[in-house]
Amino acid sequence: MGSMVSRRDLRRRPTAVDEAELLSAVAERLSALGMSTAPHVLAKLLRRLGTDAVTVIEVVAELSPAQRSGQRMLPRPLPLVASMLSAFDTGEMCPDDRDVLLVASLIADGRLEVLVAACGESSAEELADRLSDHLMMSRGHYRFTDARMSVWVQQTAAASARRAAHARISEAYERLGEELRASWHRACGALRRIPDAAPALAAHSRALATEGHSEWAYLVATEAADHAMGVDVEEARFAAGIAALGAGCMEEAAEWLGSLFPSGDMDHRIRALAALQMAQASTTGIVTGVEPADHRPRCDIPAHWRAWARTAGLAAVVSAERGETSAMREWLFELRTAELRSGSEGRVRDSAVAMCWMLSGEQDRGEVATTGAFSANIVAALQAALDDDVDLGLQILARARAGLIDVQDDLTAGFERSALIDAYLAVAEVLLHFWSGDIAAARVVFQTAAMDLPIGVPFAGLAVALGRRLDIAAVGAPGALVEAVSATLPRVTRVDTLLDAALQSYLRGDTEQAALEVALWQETGAPASPLTVPCLDEVGPIMEVGELVEAPDLRRARQLRRRLRLLPEKSWRAELAEIAELSKGIRSPYSRGRVEAMLGTACLSHGDEAGGQRFLRVARSLFASAGADAWSALMDRRLRALEPVTASAPIPTRDPIRASRVAWMPLLTERELDVAMRIVEGATNRLIAEEFHVSVRTIEVHAGRIFAKLGVRSRVELTVLAHRAGRHL
Repeated sequence: MGSMVSRRDLRRRPTAVDEAELLSAVAERLSALGMSTAPHVLAKLLRRLGTDAVTVIEVVAELSPAQRSGQRMLPRPLPLVASMLSAFDTGEMCPDDRDVLLVASLIADGRLEVLVAACGESSAEELADRLSDHLMMSRGHYRFTDARMSVWVQQTAAASARRAAHARISEAYERLGEELRASWHRACGALRRIPDAAPALAAHSRALATEGHSEWAYLVATEAADHAMGVDVEEARFAAGIAALGAGCMEEAAEWLGSLFPSGDMDHRIRALAALQMAQASTTGIVTGVEPADHRPRCDIPAHWRAWARTAGLAAVVSAERGETSAMREWLFELRTAELRSGSEGRVRDSAVAMCWMLSGEQDRGEVATTGAFSANIVAALQAALDDDVDLGLQILARARAGLIDVQDDLTAGFERSALIDAYLAVAEVLLHFWSGDIAAARVVFQTAAMDLPIGVPFAGLAVALGRRLDIAAVGAPGALVEAVSATLPRVTRVDTLLDAALQSYLRGDTEQAALEVALWQETGAPASPLTVPCLDEVGPIMEVGELVEAPDLRRARQLRRRLRLLPEKSWRAELAEIAELSKGIRSPYSRGRVEAMLGTACLSHGDEAGGQRFLRVARSLFASAGADAWSALMDRRLRALEPVTASAPIPTRDPIRASRVAWMPLLTERELDVAMRIVEGATNRLIAEEFHVSVRTIEVHAGRIFAKLGVRSRVELTVLAHRAGRHL
């Protein structure tokens, strides 16, 4: 593996290097090597291995694609790679020190008192003096000076040595009165099954998952599954699947939870079904068709019906996320029935219905209140934004992410503190920052969340659309982090890459190509999330939109841009003045900037150069304040094009006639556009008629309609208008 990687620029990076910068560099290198890796997986590797990027890349090469994407847990210990062997295989370490380091590598919480007790040392000070080259100790805890040594010492130890180390740790925890930790280490070091340990380990796993320690919960649950027998097997498998889901490892979760079907006991199947559907949908991109009647309880036990209500509620939300509204409604009906049979107070129903209405864009979404912490925060934040108070929505999400409010939620019970729920809250926060027009803040939240959380999972991959659109607005193209998140999505997940390509073309100044890509995007079904991500409507066909989940600022700006594209030639000045006044009421600097940019182009197209420059300068300032630097650069180029031409600074050559077609696209039919283009190119009516195989009279009729729609009286005026419109697009 070492020969595949250039070590000159990666070896011995400073430990103080900014994590995001290093992570982006490693992500870009891995992508080039065909090993795209989810940012949060890379961040875990960097934290476990230190900042030696060569080692990280070598380890990634040993992982499966599912582990790289975060669909499966990272192995423990991590693979032993060449750079570790070259760093530590010196043969100079004495056996006793190596045994102590092995014990240190296996203690999960890094507590010094456990290490001292397990190694039989008289004091922590004596241990510190003895191993000062390898361990750093502070405030009752320790860590390896070189994080890679933890992997090396485990992977090079004999199986018997690892078992002995676990036994010593187990005894230490017992002496400290921590029986559950002792039990886990005892199970890890056992040569044969310990069936009696499985129930307690499974229960401990569920408690750890509820506290948000999903990865350790998974390790405990899998150990329970290894030792369980009889009726305890299913509880251990269920615990492992739930822990994997909470960590965002959906393929792993689907495997464990799927093992409970079809022959598992009713209680586990009822509790596992919704989690299994979520895991499978996140893995495959498709909501698995499930007939509720095949799985609902066949008894009158209220607890079973309460569990079934929660299952139906989560299944409805998963369906709503992916636009499966018929399945959503079927599960909501099942939920209502389940809550009636369970005698509960409707808390699951209210939470699920509110989430579904919001995610599906239904008209009656505001009619249902929710008390569940997760759903209430998501719904309340989005509702505040829909009520034109994005700042309030961001405050709600900030409180939720900081843990300043009660997290109990009947709909997502057991997951409230998990990485999965944190990922939902983070993606919602990115969306609201985008809606507010703060591109810079949205990118910071996205990058931070991408390094810590499985953000590709929530809202059917919404984070990918957000991240790509934010990077394009800021730097003109998607960056390494968002491309790494993109690689985690199932192949069938529809990401509107055509629209992203259109945005990039537009920001490069190629409006004709941008219009073509917008048209292709619409022809392929215009894939997009119900939670609106600001896109491109300055060019291309005007699309009729239905009910969208979007902030009023976005809707107002979109409506003004539509009016500008349909600006009547005869009354353009009065219409433009009214739009300019309305634009001042848009609070989002990004959304308003796009309206101001179109106002500038409209002025220039009608010969008002002073007005055009004024609007373009306003747009440039707004984009700069929003952090939309690629848009700001586009305004700079348009303003420079208005400067007098000199020998040293010529205007780039382009075809204004072809570009004018983009400006007229919303106003003329396809045939009228073709005729108009031939007229401004100088073709006679007879020649155009021959080319289109119609009569001269038909071309004259088309020309009359074109003149009327564009507010001109002759071929000459049409040609002048074409040059003016095309030059400034």
